[in-house]
Amino acid sequence: MKEYTTLLLDLDGTLLDIEVSFFFGPMVEAMHQCFRDILDMDRFRKGLFGGTEAIMVEPRSDGETNLEGFNRTFSNCTGMDIPDIEQRFRQFYSDVFPTLSRYGKPSPGASQFIARAEAEGYTLCLATNPIFPTLAILERLRWSGVDPDAFSFVPGLETMSTCKPRIDYYLELCSILHLDPSECLMVGNDMEQDLPASETGMGTFLVEGHVVSRGKTDLVPDARGSLEDLGRLLGFGK
Repeated sequence: MKEYTTLLLDLDGTLLDIEVSFFFGPMVEAMHQCFRDILDMDRFRKGLFGGTEAIMVEPRSDGETNLEGFNRTFSNCTGMDIPDIEQRFRQFYSDVFPTLSRYGKPSPGASQFIARAEAEGYTLCLATNPIFPTLAILERLRWSGVDPDAFSFVPGLETMSTCKPRIDYYLELCSILHLDPSECLMVGNDMEQDLPASETGMGTFLVEGHVVSRGKTDLVPDARGSLEDLGRLLGFGK
């Protein structure tokens, strides 16, 4: 395998063993509890899904972060004031979100792979989709058993202006880390979300076990297998 200086690592299905379809419903139900005095579930879902779709589909303009774009759309959909929206989501992510840890567990070999990659001198960047605030992403990292301090950067709703699968997402990470894409290997399990990194000049490795494929891409990873397989390809243990 080509030599890289930096590994970009997806979270859900890669470092964290989580069935998103089982997790998402209970999360939305719990989240709505922080809004139920002002929004019924239909209106809340309209704001939540509308805001999330907006930041994934619409390019940000004039330096607007994903958080600002989400809040703006959520406010337009629900009529709520943005400071109230922010306060309620902060309450959910700090007080309630950690109680959902039963839905996630460490992926086999993830913590060992990260520790070895760090010891081998790789720069590590978490490359999860920044549709959650950093607080929630760090919490999910804890569920994975991976040390958050291993990563040079953890993207979050408030620190990014792009989302997967747009190639601008990968270019934004490179800009933040001051890297050329050719130095980076994107490691993930979602064919439509993670493999577009190759269009920037990055290498790609598809993690098997929880592969997500919607049949909407013809992109092919440079290699595929387990994290242990990737370690061997990178020369760990030599």
